[in-house]
Amino acid sequence: MNKTSIDTLIEEEIKATGGNLSMVARRLGLPYHTLVARYGPKATATLPPACPRPDDITSLARPEMRQYVIAIKRCGHNWPEEFDDVLKDARHKFDRGTHEMCQSINKGWVIQYLIPRRVPTFPRRFFHG
Repeated sequence: MNKTSIDTLIEEEIKATGGNLSMVARRLGLPYHTLVARYGPKATATLPPACPRPDDITSLARPEMRQYVIAIKRCGHNWPEEFDDVLKDARHKFDRGTHEMCQSINKGWVIQYLIPRRVPTFPRRFFHG
């Protein structure tokens, strides 16, 4: 199969975003599910190798976000068992509408944040139905 200029552009964006296909889809105006179907298994292979795990997991986050870090994992891997309890608690807080959860990537690590809402919202049925 010959590589087209769009393939080259997509691969460059995959590298630039660290394998974040959602961001690639938004940047290029392409259907997300099409990218996942075509590049999904290979996309995480373009991620940079993770630096050694730091002793303080909060050091991977920006200084203003460090207080909200609850867990880290290597890109493309499952969450380590050591974070099972804290993630379960975070998911319950998210579903109750009292907290928000988000992630970022830094140095080959996915950083999970749990941020309290100033004003709680209605209960959600995202993690625990």
